[in-house]
This record gives sequence, C-alpha cells and structure tokens, in this order.
Amino acid sequence: MDTQTLFQQHITELQQGWNAALQNTQPGCDAILIHSGSSHNYFADDHAPPFKAWGHFLRWAPVDRPDQFVLLVPGHKPRLLALVPRDFWHDQSLETERWWADCLDITFMENLSELATHLPGVTTLVFLGENQKLAADLGIPAQQINPASLLSWLDYDRAVKTDYEIGRLRQANAHALLGHGAAEQTFRDGGDEYDIHHAYLAACQVLDQELPYSNIIALNEKAAILHYQNKRRYLNSAGKPPNNVLLIDAGCRAYGYCSDITRTWAAEDAHPVFHELLKRMQALQASLVDSVVPGVSFADLHRKAHLGVAQLLTDTSICYGNPGTLVDDGTSTLFFPHGLGHLLGLQVHDVGGRLANRSGDIAPPPEQWPGLRNTRTLDAGAVVTIEPGLYFIPALLEPARSTTAAKSINWTLVEELIPFGGIRIEDNVLTTDEGADNLTRNVA
Repeated sequence: MDTQTLFQQHITELQQGWNAALQNTQPGCDAILIHSGSSHNYFADDHAPPFKAWGHFLRWAPVDRPDQFVLLVPGHKPRLLALVPRDFWHDQSLETERWWADCLDITFMENLSELATHLPGVTTLVFLGENQKLAADLGIPAQQINPASLLSWLDYDRAVKTDYEIGRLRQANAHALLGHGAAEQTFRDGGDEYDIHHAYLAACQVLDQELPYSNIIALNEKAAILHYQNKRRYLNSAGKPPNNVLLIDAGCRAYGYCSDITRTWAAEDAHPVFHELLKRMQALQASLVDSVVPGVSFADLHRKAHLGVAQLLTDTSICYGNPGTLVDDGTSTLFFPHGLGHLLGLQVHDVGGRLANRSGDIAPPPEQWPGLRNTRTLDAGAVVTIEPGLYFIPALLEPARSTTAAKSINWTLVEELIPFGGIRIEDNVLTTDEGADNLTRNVA
C-alpha cells in the first residue's frame, strides 16, 4: 500500500479516536487545537537547543517545527495552521509533500498574531500543548487547557499504532541498523568512542540533532554506565586501551518515529566468562521477545527477565544459590537495575506506559522495581522495547559487600569482569495477534 493511502487511513483512524475522546471527556466542547511546542533559549543566552515537536502534534502532521498548530473540528478535514515567518536569519521554507499535505487543509501564517482569526469560537475550544499563556490569551477557559481526562485518553490510546506508524517504525529500525553495522566494524578496527559515534552518523547520514536521543557509545568499563554520555577520543595510539567491549545504544527517526536499538560486541580475546554471558544474554533476549503477545503483563515479562538473568549469574558461577531467591532478595537487581523496556513511538520512552485505562488510572510498578516504565498489559498493535541487561557496576556492587547479598556473590570473578562493563541487547517489538513481530530483526 502506498504511503499516501496509509497516511490517509492513519488520519481517519485518528479522527475517529480523537472525536470519541473529545465527546467522552469534554462534553460541550466541539474542537481541539494542538500546538507543536515552542522554542526556548538557554538560560541567559540567545541560542536554543534543537527543537522537537510534541508527539501528539506529530501524529497529525510531520512538521517538526515550533509554533505549528493542528485544528480538529469533528466532521471537517483536519487543518494545519502553519507559521512560516518572513525571516532572513533562518530558512523557514516548509515542504508540503503531497502524501501528507493532501490529507490536511493547510493555512499559512506569517505571524502568530494571525492565529485567532483562524479559530472557531474559543469558549468551546480545547487547547493541547505547552504554551498555556497563548491559550489563555486566546480566551480559552482554564479548564479546557490540557484537560487531564482528555490527555489520559489520548496517551493511553497512543500505545497502539496504526499501519502507517508501524511502517515508519520499521524504517527507523532499518536506518539505525546501517549505523550499528558501521559502529561494530569501527570497534573491530580499533576506533575510539568518538570514531565509532561518527561512523554511526556517517552510515545513517544524520546529524547529532536529528537522532532520537544522544548515542550511547561505551567501550569497556563504561558499558556499566547505563546512560553513558561521553565520547572518549585519543589523538594518537599512545595510552589508548584495547577495545574489549562495545555497548552501543543508538536509534534513528523516520518522520518523527523513533527506533531504540542496543547491541553489545566483544573482542575475541575478551574474558571467556563475558563471552559466555553475551551468548546466553542473546538467547535470553530472543526468548523474551517471543513472549510479547496480546494480554501479557509487561511487569510479568520484567520478572521473567530477572529470573533469566539470575539463571545466567548462577550458570556462570558469578552468583551462588537459587535463581528465584536471587530475584526475590534483590541480588539480581544489583546486576540488572533497569526496566526490561518501554513503549516506543514518537517518543523514545513513549507516553502511557503506566496507564491502566483511558480514564487515567495508574498501574503502579512492582514495589521491587519502581523504575519500570511500562506496567501495562500489552494490546495488539503496541510497540515495546525488549532490553535485558547484565552489568558490573561498582556503584551498586561495592555497597553490597556489607549486605546479606554479599555471600551470594563470587567477588573474585566479579572483580575480573568489572573492566568489561556490561551487556545490553535491545530490539523494538510489535505485539500482534500472531505473536511478536521483531521490527529490528525483520526489517526487510
């Protein structure tokens, strides 16, 4: 099916869903105005960080720019109110490709002051977006600015993707895998973190600011830092340590939709136990992917991941004891301290991960794992990341030496493995009635 047909179907589905949300949560209101967001300068500066439009706006129009608006009036074609200032400092041109532009009624504005002239009666208008002052200045009543009941409904529904959205997520995965291949080769060739990062960018033909998040390029012991933010560089080979392990967590965007992929690579002469852990982690991650089916609790999948990690720890003699006990007493969390994954879409950590229903009730994470981002029961059409990990993190392990967990840990082997950092394997997985569709592995 061609892109324009898919996008038109996507818009039709959005209209139906948003109309129902408006009628059920905001009786008496007859239109929604969605704001893409505003650009903000750094404190005491005249420069701004790169802008990313709000996800709920991008679902309607792939226009990743500040101060754009979509006006939804049930029974009418969605309307894009596009601010295109007359400006000689910056390029303000807006490409309106037919595949999406034909699905919207587009009105151009040179100044934000024109917005009011294109709106229906504001007393029955709902405003969604960050610029609440703008909404108030338009005369929109306070209770109709970002109403929680409407946002909860929309956030909950965003977990299930349309066919158009799934296609864009596939593209984002295929694109990112080009970079992952180049990164692995640069690691094998002895490149430093800076070299690997730029090999990724070059293979994907993207700029840093176009990435969905800052690449994590972690060599050796830095792989134990979950959101490692640096890119170490060596101007010459003097003092450069050998490349034993690379953990790369990096994605791409396709018209706003994100991929989030992690791979771990080890040199041939890395520690043999680390190699065994890597092989077993790849198998564990594949089995967890296969467990992604409609009706499964993501919290249950998370516990299953911990049991798998605990089994790896005991099978390789890093820990002693029963895997279930290692999970229940928190020992496995010392080695696997993050969640199994999260919802994925227009945001890397997409909204609605802890919503139990459209009404906004929260499905709390297990008390043992308060950081779990996704606690939902999966529906067909939901896209999640599956990313088990196993790390040797001194900041967690050193305090454990004085706890009851200490007796369960083979400290001699742990100390040997600390220089190798850790392992994470992450794929992006679509839940379907037929089972898991691994968007990362099935990119053809």
